[in-house]
Amino acid sequence: MSNWLIAIGVTLLIGGVATFYFRTVQMRRDETRAGIAALSGVSWRSFIHMVLDALSRRGFSRLVDSDNAADDTDYVLARNGEHWLLSCKHGSAFVLGRLTVNELARAIELKGAAGGFLLTQGRITDDARPVAALQRIELLDGPALWPQLRDFLPAEQLAGIRAKAATLARQRVLSSWLFALLAGVATWLALPAPSTPAPAPRQLEAPAPAGVAAPSVAAPAPLPAPPAPTPTASEPAPPTADAPADAAVDALVSIEQQRADVAAAISTLPDVDRAVWSTESTLQVMLSSIDGDAFTRICPLMERYDDLASSRIQLTPPPESAANVRFRQCRSY
Repeated sequence: MSNWLIAIGVTLLIGGVATFYFRTVQMRRDETRAGIAALSGVSWRSFIHMVLDALSRRGFSRLVDSDNAADDTDYVLARNGEHWLLSCKHGSAFVLGRLTVNELARAIELKGAAGGFLLTQGRITDDARPVAALQRIELLDGPALWPQLRDFLPAEQLAGIRAKAATLARQRVLSSWLFALLAGVATWLALPAPSTPAPAPRQLEAPAPAGVAAPSVAAPAPLPAPPAPTPTASEPAPPTADAPADAAVDALVSIEQQRADVAAAISTLPDVDRAVWSTESTLQVMLSSIDGDAFTRICPLMERYDDLASSRIQLTPPPESAANVRFRQCRSY
């Protein structure tokens, strides 16, 4: 059950995060991208009227007189007795940098204006923004320009842009939930199976309270067992059936302990690297150096144990030595 809960949690987490991302962040980006493309497709006259209408909401009005005549891209605006220059670059292919900002800054200084605006459906590079901030020039490129002008598009065109962005968001949300479902199934398959708890021991029935007769079923009386013969002093009691098995287990444990003890004792000799039992009857002794006859030091340790004294000893010389492997028994069978 816990594996299912983990898998469902993974599915809900992935699907929920993807839904939030595609319904908010990505849908807003899709709408902005489509809106910029729509603004780039309108005529210059329609675009500049949208810009002037958006700035009029902020209190700017266009000045039209012979002293401040604007060309096709620059306009003079007024607010609270101050003049501002507006420069527009119509088209999403424009990439404006510090050079364009410096040109607008010189025009602002020449006309004695308080600041200016630089607009484009394209992009304004990051290196131009510090310069614009010092010259009181507000930069509005594609992502920043769309929120200012979207309300001036025809209602049908704006609704179509938003509907297309919402459709893309729904498709992506559906795909993300399918992926989340697959991830949840994969998580469930990857998790180890939960272990089955051992059954609880059966409880003994509680004795019936005093004064209440427990129901019982009449059973035939058991036949009397024949009397067991009483062993005499000269006749020993017969051994139980478990005695031979217990003796065999004790003997096996004893011989294994003796093997471990003798291998550990031989491994402590100065010219022995280690000693291991390769088989039950063969002790392999790896020498670290050849210093006399190693059997003279090994056999006294082996002969301490009667059950192991006749075991075969395989004496293996060091790897760099040219000596041969030797076999010997400290005591014959």
